[in-house]
Amino acid sequence: MIDYLTDIKNRVNSYEDAVSFIQSIPRFSASNILPEDRFKMTSDLYEYLKKRGLIEERDIRVFHIAGTNGKGSVCAFLHSMHKTMGLKTGVFTSPHLTDIRERIVADDEMISKEDFYESFMTVASAYEEFKKNGKYADYVPVYFDWLFFTAAVYFSRVKPDAIIWETGLGGSLDSTNVIGNKSVAVITEIGMDHMEILGNDIESIAAQKAGIITSAVPVVTVDKTEAALDVIKHRAEEFKASLTVVPDHEHTAKKVTDKRIDFSYKSRYYNNATLAVVGHAAYQTENASLALAAMECVYPKEMLTLDVMRKGLLSMKWAGRMEKIEDNVFFDGAHNFDGIDALLESVGYDGCRGRRYMLFSAVSDKQADLMLESIASSGLFYEVGLTPIHNDRSVDKDTLRKLSAVFDGSDTAVVIYDELTSAYDAVKEGITKEDVLYVCGSLYLVGELKAYIDKKR
Repeated sequence: MIDYLTDIKNRVNSYEDAVSFIQSIPRFSASNILPEDRFKMTSDLYEYLKKRGLIEERDIRVFHIAGTNGKGSVCAFLHSMHKTMGLKTGVFTSPHLTDIRERIVADDEMISKEDFYESFMTVASAYEEFKKNGKYADYVPVYFDWLFFTAAVYFSRVKPDAIIWETGLGGSLDSTNVIGNKSVAVITEIGMDHMEILGNDIESIAAQKAGIITSAVPVVTVDKTEAALDVIKHRAEEFKASLTVVPDHEHTAKKVTDKRIDFSYKSRYYNNATLAVVGHAAYQTENASLALAAMECVYPKEMLTLDVMRKGLLSMKWAGRMEKIEDNVFFDGAHNFDGIDALLESVGYDGCRGRRYMLFSAVSDKQADLMLESIASSGLFYEVGLTPIHNDRSVDKDTLRKLSAVFDGSDTAVVIYDELTSAYDAVKEGITKEDVLYVCGSLYLVGELKAYIDKKR
């Protein structure tokens, strides 16, 4: 086994060293211990940090978010409404697009490099002491654990008024599930993703996501999938947690343009409130409604005014989610079948007066075949470009060529590229101001291109 303690002492002397160390750690499993045992050890380390006063669970508002699609957007809406209320908020999300510090935000600013390093070293020092107990000899925190503990230590130092924790994947055994001061649990739409870890059916995946439900803590979710909702209801009943279900018909679009969506939300405080989200991503009315319902579970009407709701939703920004890069270029992190379907639903509202183009890539465990089938059958695109990305898990060029067979017989042209950035430049050069380009299929794809564009600028 890698001697992580020696690695820390010898290698980590700066922010850059800390990031390099974290990135060298396995993403999902660093040892042969069972996931349940690893979670127990993670929980014990969290309690150890609390006892030493390095993590403080204050009496503040704490939002815990799980689900398959929409988690990041819900977190962003929650963050924006807190900012509109004048409250300082700590936000922990994943993944990042270009900078690992995007995952840890307080008071609308990414954690500084200095604070990241100091918080990380605090965790590393405590971990070294913790390991001296023989029963933890085999425990090595994985990639996500280190980031979670770093965030928890940092938030305890800066003392925000509220904290928003987004799970990595799952819920039951997710590192974030060790927190003990939740105010509300939010479960977004559940779909088929990470099946190799969470299970091969909706019920199994829902059971993992519903693991964030704890005793007497209010729960907010959607009614998209009956099988998933049944699992969530059962868990809520078991833990005597009040359940708020946001049905589709309670966030009804009233007017859709390429710039904003006006929709009606059934509020517990204001009955049918007319609100709006920026952009033409139809799925954001659902995510906004989940965030609103969660806020209504936590804050009284006197604080959560209709003005706060309206301004909070309209000022929300979330990079890589139907993000407008230029007037006719959009980046969207849709990376599974349900995410692509939600994206396609929104494409028709873009006001395109020319042709639609798409640049697509995916990682190998994300059902690229099903995503491309949906894109091909939609008939929305004049041309689809397929390209590998610079990631060990990327679908390779030969596989993309084979998958492109789903476009045979359609009116959509397919171009296979060797490399992402040159593919992007080629597509951009070939479109007019009347055309629209969508880049989607993976957040890694979006992150790589954003870094490339920033460097060019």
